[in-house]
Amino acid sequence: MVSSYFYKNRPKMNKGKYEVLIFDLEYKPFPPLIIFYDDQNSRLAESTLRSYLNALLPFFTWLDRYSNYQGKRVKWDGESDVVRHAVDTYLRDELNCSVVIKDNYSTVEKSANSPSSYHQFISAANTFYKTMIRKKIYPYKTNPLIDIHASLGEDLKQTGEREGKPRMPAVAGTEEPIHESHRRWTDSYFKITNEDWIPVVIADRDLPYQVYKAGDKVRWNLREKVIARLLFETGARASEIITMTIGAYRQRRDKLEAQVIDKGSQKVRRKFIRFTDDTLILLKRYVNTERKGIDPLGLTFDQLPDSAPIFITQRNTPLTHNSWYRHWNKAMKREGLSLNPHKARHWYVTNRMRLIKEAAQSEGELAKKMAELVVYMAWRSGEEMLSVYEHFFTEEEAVKSIDVFQNSMKKQEQEYLKERSSRRKKQKKKQVETVEIPSTIVDDIQEDQDIADLFEELENYR
Repeated sequence: MVSSYFYKNRPKMNKGKYEVLIFDLEYKPFPPLIIFYDDQNSRLAESTLRSYLNALLPFFTWLDRYSNYQGKRVKWDGESDVVRHAVDTYLRDELNCSVVIKDNYSTVEKSANSPSSYHQFISAANTFYKTMIRKKIYPYKTNPLIDIHASLGEDLKQTGEREGKPRMPAVAGTEEPIHESHRRWTDSYFKITNEDWIPVVIADRDLPYQVYKAGDKVRWNLREKVIARLLFETGARASEIITMTIGAYRQRRDKLEAQVIDKGSQKVRRKFIRFTDDTLILLKRYVNTERKGIDPLGLTFDQLPDSAPIFITQRNTPLTHNSWYRHWNKAMKREGLSLNPHKARHWYVTNRMRLIKEAAQSEGELAKKMAELVVYMAWRSGEEMLSVYEHFFTEEEAVKSIDVFQNSMKKQEQEYLKERSSRRKKQKKKQVETVEIPSTIVDDIQEDQDIADLFEELENYR
């Protein structure tokens, strides 16, 4: 018997239907979660699905070990009311949430001791039971995580819509605003009430170069350096970059662009990213040197098939987010940076918006450039804004806007390096009469020289 539910990825050499196998406390395969993962694998982004699975495993462990309803353990496929009672208890006792029971639903508020993943558990459990009902594996028709009254439409009596005539977008300015109480609320029985998602604003212009420096300190190889540059230059998610293939690059006519799989696009490459010429040079150098040395066939960038992943491990397998993240995390800890990879995306958006606002000559131009940013980032929540300004937008204009941003970023990088080099030279001059120079200054001078050498290599490689 093991201490908790756990999963294992199917070995590459073994053929089978399921990519991931989940095991219960008796080390036996647990079909409900295996089927759930397989079903959602084509519907959710891999990172989202893994976070759901990681949120569900402790719950199923708790069900088997500690759940109690009228003196008995609760089974995952028990009656809806019983499962709902178990979820309520789990939120209170294990996740330290405050749960307030209303007439037809419960509100959930996190406490200072609640893990950040508590809301993922609610979403994951909801999705799990929806899947089990659709697959006819859960024997009851009612999802324990669904507010039955909401699902019947009782909270939608006043939506502000006329029958057969949907409302115009709010930005159109042609409709009276709907009172907040008329908004449709989530159909989840457990409704989170004290958490608003707020995008992180990161305005530090030197942040990319601090990350590059951190990578140099832990001796990142070319693969990690290229991925880091792509994160900051493109604003793409780490998973979108890591899963790029050679064909994804070849799909675009422009040599500085590639197609990526956007989150929620069901693994279809619908989004493009754009990067600098310097990063393209490093990317091809990585493929033609480090990657070629791992590839048993020794294929170069031009020889690789379209299906080949750009980034691979030392074992010649496609690089995964978890494998790559270890390298990122090591560098951040070494430099004392509290920075997860997704903050590079926030940095990109913050600085793109700042440049757009600084350059815009009119409100119309500002709105147009913001709409271009919405399209490039593939924000679904920005579609209403885009629909108003759609006739202004073309992909070519978006590319020009991206180029301006990336040129500004490159100039800032060069200024940052120049300033650091000048500062270190002054420090060295002040200490020339001392017997010994502190090792930290020597290290920084060497790092600056290493970066300068990299720029020189880039010029020679063109």
